[in-house]
Amino acid sequence: MLNDVLPDLLEEMAYLVKQQGADPLEAKLRALRIESVCDCGDENCASFATAAEVKVASYVELQAIEGQVIIDLNATGEICFIEVLGRPDIKYLLEEYYDTTSG
Repeated sequence: MLNDVLPDLLEEMAYLVKQQGADPLEAKLRALRIESVCDCGDENCASFATAAEVKVASYVELQAIEGQVIIDLNATGEICFIEVLGRPDIKYLLEEYYDTTSG
């Protein structure tokens, strides 16, 4: 569950979606599982998939204080990917949890 790996990011996103009037996304965020971590290799990327198949139809860009956080939605309005850029704290936590460091 997202709450097990990134509880602070989850609470930040939940707060930001409410601030932006996207309240229905809050319950969906709280139920998310991280399916896979992005392997693009970009040092600034801490993005992750929350669905087995990622087909982005729309997105909600959150007004994060630090970095960029974008919630990608599929055609049915389900969250399929969370783009997290410029957040070394999140990248570190994902790498620690999933041991995805490249050698």
